[in-house]
Amino acid sequence: MTGSTPIPRYHLYGDGGDVEDFDFFHIETIRARSKPLGWSLEPHSHAHLHQVLMITKGMGRLIDDAGEREVPPGTAVFNPAGSVHGWTFTPDTEGHVLSFTGDYLGGDDSKRSLAERRAMQAGATSLFAAGPEDRRRLDFYLAEMATEFDGGERRRDVFRPLLALVLMVLFSQSGDGGKTDRTPGFSLFKFRALVEEHFRSERSPEFYAGEMGLTVARLNRYCRLFTDRTAAQSIRDRVVIEAKRLLAFSGLGISQIAYDLGYEDPAYFSRLFRKETGESPADFRARQG
Repeated sequence: MTGSTPIPRYHLYGDGGDVEDFDFFHIETIRARSKPLGWSLEPHSHAHLHQVLMITKGMGRLIDDAGEREVPPGTAVFNPAGSVHGWTFTPDTEGHVLSFTGDYLGGDDSKRSLAERRAMQAGATSLFAAGPEDRRRLDFYLAEMATEFDGGERRRDVFRPLLALVLMVLFSQSGDGGKTDRTPGFSLFKFRALVEEHFRSERSPEFYAGEMGLTVARLNRYCRLFTDRTAAQSIRDRVVIEAKRLLAFSGLGISQIAYDLGYEDPAYFSRLFRKETGESPADFRARQG
């Protein structure tokens, strides 16, 4: 099916060292890492780090599996470990990026606050439009941590309670991770769900683009970004997976499998299968024993 993902995975963005996965905490300004990179961070993920990014001035543009959206000042963004995200900032952007591993909170899950548990269970990027009081609190907590990080002597004593307070502000408001903003348009999950539902009868990228309210060019752009495949290739990948399952685990003839997958010409199906896998359906079935 699909090759390895083209999206890099870092410890901290751009760092080439070993990935640290235990008891790690870091805070820096958005400017410190983004300005030397031209204010642009390509889509990437972190294996073990959760991140809170807070914009206080300027503007950010976030890209993740929900698509692209602008992130104005006063907005906090939570990226759980493993989530794909990329950023472009205007040159006047100010704010902080807080990174930590889950174990830095201390204790097991049963001893953590409700807000901490919600944060650790988050499955996707969450955006929080902070009100005036919450914004004041977040700005203060992050600024205190940044000051202590740069030269304080009580770093661990300061970071853990302030981190808990940051998560409390963000995740104490609802059971689904706070004020999550999932903009309409591209969603990798939605695209895959549509393919799963329609791959037997709909193989045109135009169909899926129309269902998602996108142009084909834009759909292909996101598919390449997140899967390194075009929309058409992703659809064919799903067809081939199903064909392999039927060849390996069913007693259906090859012609019947072709019809089951929506192909009126079994010979065409066989040519497509060979092109995608390097062997004919009959050879694949024989190799499965």
